[in-house]
Order: sequence, then structure tokens, then C-alpha cells
Amino acid sequence: MFVRKIFHGAVGAALLAAGTVVTVSSAQAECSNRTYVGRGTGLLRATAGISARADWRREVASRRGPDYARWSRARGRVTACRKPEGESWSCVARARACNS
Repeated sequence: MFVRKIFHGAVGAALLAAGTVVTVSSAQAECSNRTYVGRGTGLLRATAGISARADWRREVASRRGPDYARWSRARGRVTACRKPEGESWSCVARARACNS
């Protein structure tokens, strides 16, 4: 009985999420032609990547406005990281900014 309630709840949540995705995807996204770049460093790869994406958001917000500054909406998102011997992680985030 308990497992069935959890299953029904999960199915309901999945259907709700699918309906939301369909609603959101029907809106036309306006994307920049330019690829914006953000850079970040850190002791860990994860923190350097987060720093690079935060820098990307700052750059986009200052040039295109806050509607475009969401990494999750961007097209062609790439975060490339490297760690030279004896140094901290360095990451570069690149993407085209979109408003939806």
C-alpha cells in the first residue's frame, strides 16, 4: 500500500513536470549571436567551475540584462577546466545567452 502511494505520487510529479516542460518550451527564446565567456579559479574543480559560471552570469547581465543571465537557459554551454601541475584549477565557461 505504501509503495503504491509513493509510485502514484512519483507518476503525478512526472506528469506535472512534463506539462511544465511543454509550456516552457512553447515560448520563443531569443539568443545572442555572441558567445560570452566567464573565467574562474579554485582549489577544487567544482568550485572553479561554479566561479567561472558566476563570472559568465555577471558578464551577460552587465551587457544584455538580467533576463539573459541564466546559465540554464544558455545555448551551447561548455565549462572547460584544467589544472597545471602545482597550481589551482582554472575553468572557462562559454555559452550564448538566451532569455528563455
